[in-house]
Amino acid sequence: MTTGSYKGGEVSGAVTRFEDFQGGSIAKEYGPASGRLEFYLDFIPEHNSGVWTRNFLAEAEFVNPSGNDWSYGFVFRNPEPNRIEVIAVTGNGWWYHDTRNVGDNESIEIDDGRMPSGSLRNRNHLMLMAIGDTGFFFANGQLITLLDLSHNLDYGDVSAMGGYFNDSIGEPQFRNFNVWTMD
Repeated sequence: MTTGSYKGGEVSGAVTRFEDFQGGSIAKEYGPASGRLEFYLDFIPEHNSGVWTRNFLAEAEFVNPSGNDWSYGFVFRNPEPNRIEVIAVTGNGWWYHDTRNVGDNESIEIDDGRMPSGSLRNRNHLMLMAIGDTGFFFANGQLITLLDLSHNLDYGDVSAMGGYFNDSIGEPQFRNFNVWTMD
């Protein structure tokens, strides 16, 4: 619980009452795992954790391939082929949140944005937390964006992925891929 977290939001001497606060449990279900996400035409290279969940925390350190022709991140809430959520960063310094529903021929972009200056390095620790209809995406310890997940509340697999975009042929490595559940 917190109050007065933002500058200008503090009130000297004020007290905020709260009742019935509960924390949840978190359980490590997978990891650490390492590997390379190899390029395959018309497929998204994934390293599947085998963890079936909706609410989770996933992390991995990704090593950039040479050049800028790469993308990597996480596929999650993936209960069946062509039903996925994706959070990806690219070699040109953008992040993307996409979704795909069964029967759709293409992914739908939910949101995107330019990565903050200096937030991407040659090795990048990405972390994703999904709780109900909200997600939190971090890169190298910095909150990049909040994700609207209200359109997909499915349980499904959690995977590290690379080469999300058809033209991304770079093959990133990943290290210390871990998944914790909060169900």
